[in-house]
Amino acid sequence: MSLVMSDAAVAPEAVAAADEVARPHRLRPGWDPVLVAILTIGISAAGASRPSSWFDEAATISAATRPLTALWRLLQHIDAVHGLYYYVMHGWFALVPVTEFSSRAPSCLAVGVAGAGVVVLARKFCDRPVAVCAGVVFAVLPRTTWAGVEARSYAFTAMAAVWLTVVLVVAIRRNRPWHWLLYLLLLVAAILLNAFMVLLVAVYAVGLAVLSPRRAAVACWVVTTAVGTGLATPFLLFSRTQMGQVAWISPLNHDTVIEVFQNQYFDGSTPFAIIGGVLVVAAVLSRLLGAPPAGPGVGRLTVLAVAWMAIPTATLLLFTVFAAPIYYPRYLCFTSPAVALLLGACVARIARSPGPAALLLLVLAVAAAPNYVLVQRAPYKREGMDYSEIADVVTRHAHPGDCLLLDNTTSWKPGPIRPLLASRPAAYRGLVDLGRGARATTTDRLWDGFVPVWTVQDRLRRCSVIWTVSEHDWTRPAHESGVALAPGPRLGSVPVYQIPFRMGFRIVERWQFNFAQITKSMRWWPAGR
Repeated sequence: MSLVMSDAAVAPEAVAAADEVARPHRLRPGWDPVLVAILTIGISAAGASRPSSWFDEAATISAATRPLTALWRLLQHIDAVHGLYYYVMHGWFALVPVTEFSSRAPSCLAVGVAGAGVVVLARKFCDRPVAVCAGVVFAVLPRTTWAGVEARSYAFTAMAAVWLTVVLVVAIRRNRPWHWLLYLLLLVAAILLNAFMVLLVAVYAVGLAVLSPRRAAVACWVVTTAVGTGLATPFLLFSRTQMGQVAWISPLNHDTVIEVFQNQYFDGSTPFAIIGGVLVVAAVLSRLLGAPPAGPGVGRLTVLAVAWMAIPTATLLLFTVFAAPIYYPRYLCFTSPAVALLLGACVARIARSPGPAALLLLVLAVAAAPNYVLVQRAPYKREGMDYSEIADVVTRHAHPGDCLLLDNTTSWKPGPIRPLLASRPAAYRGLVDLGRGARATTTDRLWDGFVPVWTVQDRLRRCSVIWTVSEHDWTRPAHESGVALAPGPRLGSVPVYQIPFRMGFRIVERWQFNFAQITKSMRWWPAGR
């Protein structure tokens, strides 16, 4: 049996039945989404606990672990676009403790469900091999494996986008009221999950053109889409009032081309990007050189996939040029299923038999491996932050009642330093946090306030051990211990060292990681001296 449909009039169900008759020893097609989901979850979950938490993940934990009323107040000031995800994570953290793996596990599951959706969606248009190839490509796609290890909403957006599209295709073909109701509800939920997902409406307009639905189905789509976007409009308008929180995004420049073609789907994996481009070119050339058409189903899926990638990307780029900078590669993670569908169709077209197809998929997996192992699952990921390593030192060596000081003069970005404590709050719960100001839950901000060390000297005198977190000092070793260690030029120049030093504290041990250093200080003479 050919790996691509030669007769578009043959229903997918008939193809599946033929598969079962011809190959009774093989797994039924219904298992394909499940197996791809398991594969995707396994790849994303592998090593998910190893990378350190970082600023954005600390924001998720800070928001999701506060009471529901406090979370609602927070969203009035910041991060409304992540509100639905924060509520989901609030429920999750009510069940499990906050760790690196537990905070990322929902994203691992979400990309798995998205991978299953890729298979189901492809099967609506094409034969089984195209669907399986697309699902495997999605599982190893660098943007997928990145999203699966981020405690952020990106994996959820990919999941919502692909299943919303599945529901739309079913609704168009069957045109039953409950299908359209489900589409309406999922559309609203998708927009609440990520405001940019409203751009899928334009993608679906193109999809209607290639699906050629009956007039009644078009009318239902117009009505339900209008109602759904109307219900989400207040949220979209309110989100615009918080656009200042992405003021850090740069205007378009000469690096934008790299951002679009290398980072948006391939997370900096140049080998994967090159091989993906070669597959697309090879598939196009094979058709131009006289290869038989793969069938209208593959063509329609390709048009939908290209629109799914191009329209949201072009919209954000144009908005960045003419209004305000909002384009950032990871914000378009919800379009990643489209590139998997496109590449999956290309693999199936070029290979045309299981052996070569498996080989091409293996080549893609190998191309993704260096970025996967050396960057995404490395101790610090691409952001380079070492929040978890600092928490590990505190967990292993600190004792309840020890004091904690944070150097608020650190220069790392994004900042400030206090989010470090939010990434694993249980590690610091027993310490006396001398620099903490107003609680985040009382000020409706993501982070606790800060008070200078010279305002808490009376409390500092009662400390016997001080843990100080500051910026990495490259003049000092990664680890050292002794009676009275030199502070180094970085720590020695800041108040969180100078004031305790005048009170008799000396550094007895130091640990340094990628961004940060943490020191343990003890007294050389009594507090009253």
